Amino acid sequence: MSIKLQKLSSDTTIIKNYIKDLSFENLCDVNNQDFTENDLKISDNISAIFQTYNDNNFSVLLKYSCDCFFIKDKKRVFILEIDYFGLFKKNNMSNYSNDNLVKIGCILIFPTLKSIVEYMSNHGAPIKITLTEPDFNSIKA
Repeated sequence: MSIKLQKLSSDTTIIKNYIKDLSFENLCDVNNQDFTENDLKISDNISAIFQTYNDNNFSVLLKYSCDCFFIKDKKRVFILEIDYFGLFKKNNMSNYSNDNLVKIGCILIFPTLKSIVEYMSNHGAPIKITLTEPDFNSIKA
């Protein structure tokens, strides 16, 4: 994370954050565990929804989805979808663009989303998912 983004988030308070929606389906046959990561393809996506509430409060809903399937026959292995919500307080919020506010919210709640996704895959999926930090500059309100 860049120093500029760290500075943006330094005076923002998380009021609350929680899992708004979580869906995980392991469709893999328990009798068929004879495959490697090279046999699988993972398609994932992350996006954000931004909303303001008053002069100092805003929210970000960080949406992550992951679809894993066998390369050979396109059969699904598992699906993971999570919506993670954060409500924030920021003084002088009107001095920031909506794009900067959504970046701030994402910076603050992404580490928790990351740990939830990695925990779910480590304990319920046939392979581990390790999320890398997205380019917060590309996430727009």
